[in-house]
Amino acid sequence: MDKVIQLELPAEHKYLNVVSACIAAMLERVETVSEHEIITYNIQLAVQEACTNIVRHAYKGQSGGRIEVTITLEGKQRFVIDLADAGNSFIFSKDIDIDLNEPQIHGYGLFLMHQLLDEVDYKSDQHNNYWRLVKNLQ
Repeated sequence: MDKVIQLELPAEHKYLNVVSACIAAMLERVETVSEHEIITYNIQLAVQEACTNIVRHAYKGQSGGRIEVTITLEGKQRFVIDLADAGNSFIFSKDIDIDLNEPQIHGYGLFLMHQLLDEVDYKSDQHNNYWRLVKNLQ
């Protein structure tokens, strides 16, 4: 049976540690994960980056925004984080073109998420934006 944690948080940086704590708590219960600390940290980092982008870009730092978070452990093989917000949408591309030889201050977030996770998907409709972040545990 799948294990699910659902949260709805204010879209503010100071609440994002709650998501990280839930990720760690759920992953602690999976004995079959090798390199447990590294996997946990990588998932937390990718989710923090996605949530930070929601706060900074979708809501442009304005108060009142919300982030809906659903964390699902599918069996013991797949860890899925679904994020939803009602902020501004953007054009998402799976083709991330970063030149690591050319330093830049911003713009590594999506690249990093793609490096740390097995799936990174984004879609939007008239009202909401939806992220699906997946890490295969086996």
